[in-house]
Amino acid sequence: MDTVIERPTAMSRGRFIVILAIVGLSATACSKNAREYYDSGNRYFDQQKFREAVLEYKNATQREPKFGEAHFKLAEACSRLADVRCALREYVDAADLMPDNREAQLKAGTLLFLARRFEDARARADKVLAKDAKNLEAQLLRANATAGMNDLDGAIRQLEEAIALAPQVSGTYSNLGAIQQQKGDTAAAEKSFRQAVDIDPKSANAHLALATFLLGAGRAADAEISFRQAHEIDPKNPTAARALAVFYVASNRAAEAEPYLKSVADNSKAPGPTLALADYYAAMGRLPEATALLEKLAAGNKEVYAEAKTRLAGIQYTEGKTADAHKTIDEVLARTPKAAPALLVKARFLLQEKKLDVALAKAKEAAAADPRSANAQFLLGTIYRAKNNPDEAIKAFNEVLKLNPRAVAAQLELSRLEVGRGASGAAVQFAEQAVSAQPGNPVARLTLARTLMVKGDLARAELELKSLLASFPDAAPVNAGMGSLKMLKNDPAGARLSFDKAMKLDPDSLEALVGLVSLDVAAKKMPDARARVEARVARTPNDPNVLVFAARTYATGGDLARAEQTLLKALEVAPDNLQAYGILGQLYLGQKKLDEARQKFSELAARQPKPVAAETMVGMILQMQGKNAEAQKQYEKVLAIDSRAPVAANNLAWMYAESGGNLEIALQLAQTAKAGLPDSPEVNDTLGWICYKKNLPGLAFGPLQQAIDKAPKEPSYHYHMGMLYAKTGDTAKAREALEKALALNQNFDGADDARKTLATLK
Repeated sequence: MDTVIERPTAMSRGRFIVILAIVGLSATACSKNAREYYDSGNRYFDQQKFREAVLEYKNATQREPKFGEAHFKLAEACSRLADVRCALREYVDAADLMPDNREAQLKAGTLLFLARRFEDARARADKVLAKDAKNLEAQLLRANATAGMNDLDGAIRQLEEAIALAPQVSGTYSNLGAIQQQKGDTAAAEKSFRQAVDIDPKSANAHLALATFLLGAGRAADAEISFRQAHEIDPKNPTAARALAVFYVASNRAAEAEPYLKSVADNSKAPGPTLALADYYAAMGRLPEATALLEKLAAGNKEVYAEAKTRLAGIQYTEGKTADAHKTIDEVLARTPKAAPALLVKARFLLQEKKLDVALAKAKEAAAADPRSANAQFLLGTIYRAKNNPDEAIKAFNEVLKLNPRAVAAQLELSRLEVGRGASGAAVQFAEQAVSAQPGNPVARLTLARTLMVKGDLARAELELKSLLASFPDAAPVNAGMGSLKMLKNDPAGARLSFDKAMKLDPDSLEALVGLVSLDVAAKKMPDARARVEARVARTPNDPNVLVFAARTYATGGDLARAEQTLLKALEVAPDNLQAYGILGQLYLGQKKLDEARQKFSELAARQPKPVAAETMVGMILQMQGKNAEAQKQYEKVLAIDSRAPVAANNLAWMYAESGGNLEIALQLAQTAKAGLPDSPEVNDTLGWICYKKNLPGLAFGPLQQAIDKAPKEPSYHYHMGMLYAKTGDTAKAREALEKALALNQNFDGADDARKTLATLK
């Protein structure tokens, strides 16, 4: 059959022509070469359209990977956009492709230095110096890189050589001063900084370098003079203006910072300084002015829309406009769903509102969006701590320190968390790190004093507190801390004076209240203790911490009904207060209200991520109630949560041994318990008794003797030792131990068996 070829109609012929035209256009576009893209990028660069320039330069380097000039200009454009990673990568590529281009080598070296790749930075400087031994910029780069490699003497020698070659260059002296300061030679450093100023008294940078040195040396008045001179020399110098602003804020003279921040904002086309000015207004409580600046930025600059709106949401939340704040931040996230700062702000709002699970989810999103964000990790730690999950909180705060080893806030949080889990040594270590990073931080120093008290190092704690009192005599927390120390030193009169002063300075100081009530109870002044507590509850009736302490006080005074009522109120106010559940459970346990106690510990367990203690208490109560099968399952549940839980392991081992269970598993559990509680008489007795039952007398003697040494009046321990002696044939010691057990208690569990065994001994 012949193939019929139809002639195209007018319509199909028209479409065919259109398709050809499109193909032709595409072919033309694809034919644009690397040089044309490069030239196009240069035009955008000259117009300061750096994002468009980046795209064009990238096209050029893709078409011609060895196009060194294109890599260099791409690096320049990335620098203008503050994209440091891109700039570093492209400067290095450009320098490799153009080894004789000194500017490329030096810029690559500078960014390598900033990235702390000191050896690579020095290698770039060496390439320039090999061609031009007198190149001052290369000499400075090499010296700084050498200093970064901890060869400070070598760095100083290189800078001295640079000065010999160009003695009238002010900046070289400043550089030398910085390295001398790093070495600890402050006298030589000051001399160098002042030489820089003498050589070029009109150099704002020289004055700034001297001012920074003076400030670091604690000479704030002299530093202010130099900062002012730098600004007067060059009023439009943003670095000088910013430095003065920061100086005044840090010196608690924030009101004086405003003209300098405004100057930077007025003289800059970039949005950053205006954002900084808005932040300043917000910090000063001038929220309408901050809002006006941020709204203007958000409306007029799409590149900072998210930043400006995120700050606006924070201000709205501060003003109590929570619905508006959520709406604003949600608008930001609708446009930029992976904006880490916006996600963090949303998470903080939710944390403030006690919506912990949703807050945690948002904080995790922020951490995923920016894995290098120390703020995201810190917020994660804060939320985990609020959720009573100390293990995850510790993990998150440690991540903060990996990202920023000098993050004092994280060090302090870790110190407090380590105290909470009984690791006083680690707590002191973190507090010491915080004090080392910020020696003048009173919160860090007070935290150190408290951790030292927990560790039992009262002498060091006293030194810290006395030093703090000398600097902050009217700080309530410091006076309360001194009161706690004096209590530990058995100085009730001194403790009362310190607590009284703390209470006058801050009537809401819980530490002072606890101290005074404890002193009243110790002095058998129960009515005074109760009056203090009731006055505080009347003033802050919904403070869960006060309610829990009040309940403790009532229980100490024997008013168990009032204690129960107060704890229930605490749980009504704060359903997540784990301490209230625990105390209420213990209260019920003491009153033999075992069902109520079991219910409270079960509720407590439901609110904890790893409820080892609470679930163990449930198992113990079930044992008390004679529900051994349920208790056994409960202990197995605990060990599934934490295979090293010593109390559950001990109790389960005992149950297996006494009920005819697998003695091999019982022995493994007892050994687990021994590893966790090596000095516990109950644990040692369990281990010894199981070894007895497994016919391992050589392994049984040690633990049983340890149990007796720790609790010599417990009859069952002597009974077990007597049975062990009987098994090994030492009848005299067996009789002595069994008679001792019966002398202590004629009716202990096992007394009948002891009598029967005694009757068989000759």
